Amino acid sequence: MKDRAALAFPWVFFALILGLILWDQTRVRGTPAPSTPVAAGDEWWTVSIDPVCGMKVRTGASYPLTWEGQVYSFCCAACRETFEKAPTAQVQAPREGHLMLGVPTWMFQVGVAIVLVLSFGLFEGVEWLRSRRAPAAPAAPARIDVMAAPLARRLLSSGPLQAAVRGVMALFFLFLLGAGLFGNQNPAMNITPLLTWTIWWAGLIFVILFFGKLWCSVCPWDTIATWLERLSLWGPRRSGAGLGLKWPRFARNIWFAVILFVALTWVELGMGITLIPRATAWVGLGMLGLAIVCAFLFERKSFCRYGCLIGRVSGLYAMFSSVEVRRNSADVCASCKTADCFRGNEKGDGCPTFEFPRAMETSTYCILCAECLRTCPKENISLRLRPWGSDLVQEGRPRMDEAILAVILLSMTSFHGLTMTPVWPRWSGAVQGALSVSEWVAFSVIMAGMLAGPIALYAILSWAAARWSRSKSTGELFIAYSYALLPIALFYHLAHNAEHFLMEGPKVLALASDPMGRGWNLFGTAGWTPPPLVTIEGLWWIQVFMVLVGHVYSLWICSRTTRRRVPERGRAFVSQLPMLAAMVLFSVVSLWLLKQPMEMRSAM
Repeated sequence: MKDRAALAFPWVFFALILGLILWDQTRVRGTPAPSTPVAAGDEWWTVSIDPVCGMKVRTGASYPLTWEGQVYSFCCAACRETFEKAPTAQVQAPREGHLMLGVPTWMFQVGVAIVLVLSFGLFEGVEWLRSRRAPAAPAAPARIDVMAAPLARRLLSSGPLQAAVRGVMALFFLFLLGAGLFGNQNPAMNITPLLTWTIWWAGLIFVILFFGKLWCSVCPWDTIATWLERLSLWGPRRSGAGLGLKWPRFARNIWFAVILFVALTWVELGMGITLIPRATAWVGLGMLGLAIVCAFLFERKSFCRYGCLIGRVSGLYAMFSSVEVRRNSADVCASCKTADCFRGNEKGDGCPTFEFPRAMETSTYCILCAECLRTCPKENISLRLRPWGSDLVQEGRPRMDEAILAVILLSMTSFHGLTMTPVWPRWSGAVQGALSVSEWVAFSVIMAGMLAGPIALYAILSWAAARWSRSKSTGELFIAYSYALLPIALFYHLAHNAEHFLMEGPKVLALASDPMGRGWNLFGTAGWTPPPLVTIEGLWWIQVFMVLVGHVYSLWICSRTTRRRVPERGRAFVSQLPMLAAMVLFSVVSLWLLKQPMEMRSAM
């Protein structure tokens, strides 16, 4: 990839997605309404229910059908065709719930074909073409220094400004806790589940993609815990009530966070807490409690470094993101004798996650707290824009715990999608019947299989790659190639979350006026029934495009990883075949999951 093109692509990607959404909305709004005429502009909010899938669609949708003198609106051609085959059954017994149709078969097949063509030849062909040309001098990595603008440096390193933003986030978090605990427990009338699982949890992945661990810089759990322990809102730590103990040496890894992530997935899907406002609030309180206890017991932000499941998931994904905090000049850092960026000074704290900013190579543990921006006396540290995947194509410091989490992210996002498809009841019922166990036990068994299966398969393929390369161990390749799987996991996660965010997210406009379900109408929007931000067909294009983009980035990272370890071009291609097979399999599974109808997570 050319550096400048790679630097621009994240924003081209964003523009393409936004353009597709706008085009899709323009296409729908330009379709004449087949029902009773309404006042100009009102057709945007005139909503009906698709009698087949239960989805909210505009009355002027692209797929109307008149039956027995009544006009029905459908979200897509497939729903209209289903209705045409048995209209009486659909009207008399409409589908319960809110089932979203998956991508059509032809789109799935085209996606699989593209994955196969790209996997076996794209980067190998590029390398072959390069080998036929005279070697070029390596170009400097493309970066844009955001801090080059004095105003940007002042704003981004401002302690009071950051404290104000963190305070707003903390107050909003406490409000959501109150709404979840004391508001109406009907999930369709309480804003806490929608904002937590559809807006925040789904939107968090989009934020990481472009802005890295921006969430960590304003995290309300850490904000409240830090303020309670320090008894101050900003500035360097002078005194506090914490014990300042060191995090146990045996736990200086991310296994605790991995366990928390798996446990939350089990609770979220097994107990269905996405539809229980009070349970959602208790999960938030649990995370707050962990942050407070760790703030009072351990030094700096040990919980953020080692224990926070959100921080560790976002940390791995942040290695792909388009921002980084790095030192500018190695010579300036070499001449520095005080290491204020790590130790701190009168302007701010040392790095709270124990990183050495002067030597930091990846963004995994950087929480964008801006302390190093404040403490560096020579302003030698900057926030920079960069190409996607910059951390993943370099050697870095690969670790087994991070490798396992990378595979778990892939398997658990797939498992999350599986539980929302019609396949899930059949699988669950089969396990219950075969083992004579309860639904919860069957759920746990299948989840354990979805955890262990991909890890075991990936380990076998790593063993095959080690045998074929004849120079590396299985463990070394297991760790090295796991980072190449992250884009597949990340972009499927994005594709899955796009369904929630774009289809269910607009409901927040109505709930904002009555967040606790008490009959309020604070902003005059309580009676609104806003339709999705995109039609089902527009969503299909977005989802397939995201999966293909993730696959291409994984191929690129896999190719670079292979060539670092196996310089010979012919043997390099052979040695990475098992990894290519793994990537094809995981991307095809992602497309297959998007092909399945999915039950949406929030009440409509």
